[in-house]
Amino acid sequence: MSTLQSSELLEVIEEALVRHRIFGDSAYILEQFQASSKRRLGVIATQLPSARRLLDVLERASDDSAYRVTGNTVVRCAIQHAHTQVETDTQYGLPLADCGAIFEATALHVEREKPGTPFESGSAWLPRLGDEPYQGWIWREDYPDEIFGRSLRFLIEQNYGDPLCTPSEDDLAALVRGERLLQTLMPLLAPSALAHAHLIGIFPHAGAWKDKASSSQIRLGGSIFLARSLMRSPWIVAEHLLHEALHQKLYDFRHGHTLLEPEFSNRGAPRVRSPWNPAQLNDANHWDTHRAFAAFHVYVHLAVMSRVAAERAAELEALYGPADGLIDSRKAFARAWYLGEQLKGESWSVLGPAGQRLVDWLMSILEALEPSPPPRGAYLHLVLDLYQREARKVDFTLRTSEPASSSLAGVLGPLANEEVETTRRVLSAVKADRQLDELNVALETFSYDDLAAEFSSVRAVIGRAFLAASPDGYALTADPSASEEPNDLVRQMVMRGSQRLHLTMENIPDAVAAAKRRAHRLRVTVSCVDGVGRLLAVLAAAVPPKGRILEIGTSVGVGTAWISVGLEGRTDVEVISVEVDGALTDAAMEWPWPAYIQVMNADAIDVLGTLGAFHLMFVDASPIKHGHMGAAIDALHPGGVMIVDDIHTDMKNFEIQKAHKDALRRFVLSHPDLRAAELDWASGVILATSTRTAD
Repeated sequence: MSTLQSSELLEVIEEALVRHRIFGDSAYILEQFQASSKRRLGVIATQLPSARRLLDVLERASDDSAYRVTGNTVVRCAIQHAHTQVETDTQYGLPLADCGAIFEATALHVEREKPGTPFESGSAWLPRLGDEPYQGWIWREDYPDEIFGRSLRFLIEQNYGDPLCTPSEDDLAALVRGERLLQTLMPLLAPSALAHAHLIGIFPHAGAWKDKASSSQIRLGGSIFLARSLMRSPWIVAEHLLHEALHQKLYDFRHGHTLLEPEFSNRGAPRVRSPWNPAQLNDANHWDTHRAFAAFHVYVHLAVMSRVAAERAAELEALYGPADGLIDSRKAFARAWYLGEQLKGESWSVLGPAGQRLVDWLMSILEALEPSPPPRGAYLHLVLDLYQREARKVDFTLRTSEPASSSLAGVLGPLANEEVETTRRVLSAVKADRQLDELNVALETFSYDDLAAEFSSVRAVIGRAFLAASPDGYALTADPSASEEPNDLVRQMVMRGSQRLHLTMENIPDAVAAAKRRAHRLRVTVSCVDGVGRLLAVLAAAVPPKGRILEIGTSVGVGTAWISVGLEGRTDVEVISVEVDGALTDAAMEWPWPAYIQVMNADAIDVLGTLGAFHLMFVDASPIKHGHMGAAIDALHPGGVMIVDDIHTDMKNFEIQKAHKDALRRFVLSHPDLRAAELDWASGVILATSTRTAD
């Protein structure tokens, strides 16, 4: 493709992405979203007069005012949460009283003809990306704790678990610079996407945010979040601004169109495997249809942006610095093409009419961008992407973290050796004799002892061998007489290695990993989280000789596994774990527990008074927490320790949960026989010690 053809093609594609009346035109998408919001307000108005007032005000408001109001995250969440509560008569998200207060404050903001975001309805203000109508505001954590500030903090806490941070002057300058670069690269697409991002939040590299680069959610419509660490490069800021704003554009589209079938449910629906992501312990790379669609939509656009960036890098680097860190256009294209194929396959039946038409249209964009796409169903290039990415992560860890390096040392050598042997077997099976010879020659430079230290180099040799053996760089050609499919053998090798690296680098013991797999298999969505589990292991290790431990609520045994980790090497302690559900008890018993651990299928309410006294007690069952804590406290040995988890609330039935958990807090924290403290740790924990003296 010549430079002239490429630049002209990219301009035509960009224009198509923003001018298509239904799928690209932001004005149309926002108009449909506003209509949807007004319909919901009409339903809410049957119970909340403030909703009627806001609806009446919006009917008279200017287009810009209506756009800013309905797009504001707090306002749209109030509409969605109130609508759910009115329609289902169940508590969800923001309490109805708060929703009413938000509607009143928003109506007043519009009536007074105040410009801009409802966040500026009072004396408070927020910095902004710029003065253009599509440029959003930037969150500051010092924003007052009035109805809008309090509600946004609640929403962030419920959806992410940790707060945002206040951007520094340098952060603000980096955001503006990155947005300016995005405008330069994509002068039509940038404003079209950013029109859906009303608020930008910056988050620290800590807590629940630690492993994220950027984020957005349909549950927090209108807001996008970027890591402070991205601010080092305007190129990376530009990519992530576009990435997350495009998610919001699709979410706004979904509110006004049948992206998915009206009766769609994730349970039992087809899943789309993303081969470039690790499975971890819960098939995290098996995406539901909406997530796969959202990623597909973004990757199509990023394939275009990245190609433009590559073509203009030499021209723009003098002003914006090295164009490093952007996703490669070919990689974005390959991911988009794969996801589009998957959506047109098993997922097709769960897409609504608008969803199907949008997939077809975006696939036509990809065909125009690259007339020679990967063969149907090809994924070798995608799993090798994960393979090399994880190798680089290991290499970085070996260079920067001595403790992690020590734990990896015993794993990398055997893993590399196993992968070398698998590679030889696959190359032999596809009769890639030349590539096999080249592999063996390249590996002669590594002794067995070198395999761990040179892990990333060994993987690079293996990756090159597979790609060289592939006729097109996308797939290996199977021998008709072979009993195993070579591409699947490579995929299995990559996923096995990914699992072992994940367990080692995250320090997840085998018993815990097995329990988490059981939880995923049985669709148990609530079990002991790692933060609580590691605390349990520490407390179990401190139990005195011949001590006794009780777990109330075994589930599939995740908490039990953490207790066993803390007791490793000991046989003098007795552990009893009680679970009322027989199927969960059977699942927990699949693991070969040490002889001192007894998993009991019983109702803890019935047996608690018969089991004796315990030095450590883990209370992880709601019926005990919310009605029988007195019996649990009575079963604590003098000086014994109790841990109660899941003190934090979530969005569903928030007020009911809060009432129950507040009652639990009051009961435990003020109990005369306990010295207790609440810890803002993991899922929320109360740690208590019995102050009773021995009889």
